[in-house]
Amino acid sequence: MRLVILSLLVFGMLLAGCFTPPPEQNQTNETNTTDQNTTVYKNPSFTIVSPTSGEVILTQENVADVTLSLNTQNLVLKQPGGVPKKGEGHFKVTVDNNPAITVTSKNYVIAGLAVGEHTVKVALWTNDQKSYGMDKQVTFIVEKEIPPPYVPKDYTVTIKDFSYEPADLTVKVSDRVTFVNTGNFPRSATCFIDGKQVFDTNVLGHGQNVTLTMNQMLNCEYYSVTHPIMKGRVIVESNAPD
Repeated sequence: MRLVILSLLVFGMLLAGCFTPPPEQNQTNETNTTDQNTTVYKNPSFTIVSPTSGEVILTQENVADVTLSLNTQNLVLKQPGGVPKKGEGHFKVTVDNNPAITVTSKNYVIAGLAVGEHTVKVALWTNDQKSYGMDKQVTFIVEKEIPPPYVPKDYTVTIKDFSYEPADLTVKVSDRVTFVNTGNFPRSATCFIDGKQVFDTNVLGHGQNVTLTMNQMLNCEYYSVTHPIMKGRVIVESNAPD
């Protein structure tokens, strides 16, 4: 009996040796990571650069052309229509209470704005005519520019023996005209319109002069009382800005 048990033990040991696992080898488990380029969509946006809120825009006329300037982010401006695409769109611009205008540029000239207060609304729409839900507006004033006051000018008319030089002179209201007698005979520059004397230098001798301020609009042929056939003309125009 002992012999049988001993034989079984030996057999078991031999059998275990046949199935001994091979020695472990150093292995590195590598995990392959694939970078995926994921495009993050950013909503388009815009700001009104000019005109600014409360800005006063001066004009020399009764109307003005005002440039609406916009700044955009993540936006491609396209004419409305076509397949909807994220990030594409156009503006709808409303001036005061007028119908909206489609605009596909960052700069748009609003022509013929009258003097006064104006409000411009800008809305961003998709190319398939849906609102992005980001409307902005600005209110500004168009004002007629007040021109600087007229600065009077000085002119000289030389009185010769038998003529005035220049014989014809055009000036503006508030200008000053100096008449200088360089001739040998006493002469004057005297103006009557419809029987009413408008100006008169009185008789000036050689070397004498007098300065007259033209305070009203007129067109007058003047003469010398000492030699009536000696004539000149002065035209006085308004000094108001054109």
